[in-house]
Amino acid sequence: MRRHIRVLAGSLKPTAGSHIYNRELIRRLAARGNRVSVVSFDDGSESGGNADWRDQHWGDVELTCLPRRDWNAIPAAWRFASTLQGLQSRRDITSATLDEPDVVIGTEHLFLKAHARRFPRTPWLYLAHSLVIAHEIDSYGMTGLQHRLARNFYIKQQQWALRHSSTIVRFNQSATNALMEFYGAEALRAPVLINPTGIDSPETPSRERYHNPEDPLRLLFVGRLVASKNLKFVLHSLADLRATNWTLDVVGDGPELEDCRQLVKQLQLCSQVTLQGHQTNTSQWYENADLLLFPSKLENMPLVLLESMAHGTPALVIREDGDQYRVPFSEVIEDNVTGLIADNEEDFSKRLADVIASPVQLSDLSANAQAQVREHYTWDQHLDCFDRHIDKLLGQPSRPVVVHA
Repeated sequence: MRRHIRVLAGSLKPTAGSHIYNRELIRRLAARGNRVSVVSFDDGSESGGNADWRDQHWGDVELTCLPRRDWNAIPAAWRFASTLQGLQSRRDITSATLDEPDVVIGTEHLFLKAHARRFPRTPWLYLAHSLVIAHEIDSYGMTGLQHRLARNFYIKQQQWALRHSSTIVRFNQSATNALMEFYGAEALRAPVLINPTGIDSPETPSRERYHNPEDPLRLLFVGRLVASKNLKFVLHSLADLRATNWTLDVVGDGPELEDCRQLVKQLQLCSQVTLQGHQTNTSQWYENADLLLFPSKLENMPLVLLESMAHGTPALVIREDGDQYRVPFSEVIEDNVTGLIADNEEDFSKRLADVIASPVQLSDLSANAQAQVREHYTWDQHLDCFDRHIDKLLGQPSRPVVVHA
């Protein structure tokens, strides 16, 4: 049966893992014969306004782009940017030319309540890309009144979604636990569907990870250069290992780029660390690396980690502690089997030194990591799970959503 699925997405530009996931989800839902409509703030083209990208990748997917005003550029208004954009989005969705879909997958908090108000009988799946929205806001570096207002605004949006959605979709159990710990188990009134994300694995097996001890160990960091990704910690860890045989490629861009460039110089790592900037195709970097360094502090479902494993490049990460490190890595990696999980920052530095001294251990980890992703994190499995659940939702009478302003 051809179903009309609407995706409420924030941005479709390939600048973050969540945006890349949205793009691929939309494309694959359409490829399965569904009628797919999308509400977003942009059309996904990096330069803006170029419809060729969408025509090439999505075919007849229907896209409604809503304006996103730069409230930060308006004197005094920047403090209230989240609330003002929420009001603007509510008006835009109310007036947009939209017909009623069969089911909705909602990822953008600013769209959820307004869309539910307009289509109260349509079942919808709440798919939050953040682990907990408050933690995500805390990582943005806002301060003072702007931070407090934005944090409170988005907490209320998430609380509403947890109460009124037909289903809460999480990529792993750790993400579900994080919501319950922050809001209380009683706040999750809808059933939870745990649906591990999908990853494209290379069609051909990756090269065998044999390391010539005379060659430098090829280390890799991939991610947006923000504080939560923890690149500065990586650089400080490597500064103590300057005399050993390794190189590090940093693939990514972000607000910490210039700080990290200066830190590389300060730590005298210029001959071993290369900041490669944003790269559209990261596959070659995974293929050529021996080990991914990924001590991120905040992750829901880390696409970088899964992509690296899919290419046969194991990772060194730091185990979740529920405080500084809110990550699901122990659900993805089995220590010393499919990757390396350090207990804390000190242990990360120690295990990094051990690998540089004896990289032979990476060979088995490489094959196991790739097998893990191929078995548990495929797009077919991810979409099949959605299909089964949507069939179940549409086979049941829908309950109207009562929206209180």
